[in-house]
Amino acid sequence: MHRGMSMGGGPQRGAGSFSGMAFTESELMGDLPKKKFTGRCRLFVGNLPNEVKEAELKELFSPHGDIAECYLSGKGFAFLRMDTRAHAESAKEAIDGRVIHGRQVRVRFAVHGAALRVKELSPTVSNEMLYHAFSHFGDVERAVHIVDEKGRPTGEGIVEFERKPSCNEAMQAIKEKVFLLTASPKPLVVELLEPRDEDDGLAERMIPRTSQLIKERELGPRFPSQNTFEFVYGMKWKELYAMERQRKAQLDEELKEARRRLESDMELAYQDYQAQMLREGQFKFLPYLIRNAKFHLQRRQQELERLEAARRERLNMRAAAGAGGPPGPGGPGGPGMGMGGPMQPFGQPGPFAQSVPGGPMGGAPMGGPMGGPPMGGPPMGGHYQPQQYQQAPPNQMQPQGGPGGPGGMGPGGPAGMGPGGPGGQGGPGGGA
Repeated sequence: MHRGMSMGGGPQRGAGSFSGMAFTESELMGDLPKKKFTGRCRLFVGNLPNEVKEAELKELFSPHGDIAECYLSGKGFAFLRMDTRAHAESAKEAIDGRVIHGRQVRVRFAVHGAALRVKELSPTVSNEMLYHAFSHFGDVERAVHIVDEKGRPTGEGIVEFERKPSCNEAMQAIKEKVFLLTASPKPLVVELLEPRDEDDGLAERMIPRTSQLIKERELGPRFPSQNTFEFVYGMKWKELYAMERQRKAQLDEELKEARRRLESDMELAYQDYQAQMLREGQFKFLPYLIRNAKFHLQRRQQELERLEAARRERLNMRAAAGAGGPPGPGGPGGPGMGMGGPMQPFGQPGPFAQSVPGGPMGGAPMGGPMGGPPMGGPPMGGHYQPQQYQQAPPNQMQPQGGPGGPGGMGPGGPAGMGPGGPGGQGGPGGGA
């Protein structure tokens, strides 16, 4: 079953849908969907006059892009959802500060109510991995692992859901349980994303005119002289700032050391855990290992037998290709000529020897490197010993061949090809 798919083919959702399977390369390398009308495209329009209608508001924003949502509260503010972030930024830039029916309207990006800040991310977690992991809780609009100015991961990320219930479910499950993204047993930490307006900041027209404002602005920027009231208490505040930085740095170092100790203890404990699991697994899977070993041994034996049969077949073919020429005219009838076969001891015919009919002087088998000795004339340059090969042993005779007569006594030619002397009448040669 594919990751994140139920038996009915739909996506599995919720904390119980995680299988622990690693993400595949194709899943992580695929492009994330480019969604429109997301929470990042939602605009807040404030300080609206009460006589503004929804149609008029849509007409005001529609030149900058498509509008999917327009909520007019009737209390001086409204929310609009544009199709893309770029179109929303264009509308905000063009309409913010415009005077409508005598009132200067304010346009800001609305707070995303279904966004989480994710902490303790591993440097190996990418945007795609974060997106697919949190998609188990619901439809995700955007997921990013924040990096610094050099592109190095900061360990913090942002996940924006389409709906608030999905965001709440993810936050509750991760807070109550241990949620891991990688092989490291280091859980994630999530919290609601606190919106910050770092682009527009606090405009002058947004500050209410109070007595505190008037009192604070009685004096402007300055460097007070030494030994004055402002200088003395200013230095006291600076000392407190320095102590805060020192305490924070000391606390950060202590926390980092505690993290290092915990990671070291975790590595040692994980090695012991692996060894324990290996020992338990050996006893648990011992019958399976025995069956597996027997199976592989049987397969190996069959392979060896196949190789041995192939080797024998090659030897037989090689012996058949190396057989000698036709038989000589002299010599007693007897076993047929050797037609090759496996290497046999000298004087014994090969398994594929064929007999030829013996003539009045006895047929001579063809001598060859793989067959028996020649039975015709004497060997080249030698003398024939008639009593040596008068009759072949029973185990060397063909079943159909009878005993041959004495071989020719005349001087033979080379390789048993010369005419023999008057030989005995051989019995009928072995039929082919």
